[in-house]
Amino acid sequence: EKKLSDSGIAFKVVFLSLDDDERQLMSFLDKQPPTGLRRTYWLADGIKRTDWLKAVGVKPDSELPVQLLLDPSGHIRCTIGGAIDDSDYDQLRGLLNGAD
Repeated sequence: EKKLSDSGIAFKVVFLSLDDDERQLMSFLDKQPPTGLRRTYWLADGIKRTDWLKAVGVKPDSELPVQLLLDPSGHIRCTIGGAIDDSDYDQLRGLLNGAD
């Protein structure tokens, strides 16, 4: 997020946790360094989670993580399965530059 913002691309990262138990999420957040992840949304297991995943086009049994890139109006522009690493920066920047 910071690297993209520093290059002039408005970008915000929002995390959504699918941990089975909210305590798992809280334990993870408690272990983050001061500059690490401070908060996330938690989507509890059940019909709401299944419906939300279906609505965004992600199968409930998909391998995590899944990245959803949304435009400023909230429309999904791209779905990426797996983690995004530093080596993906140029490609991600290209995707975001083309979203205008």
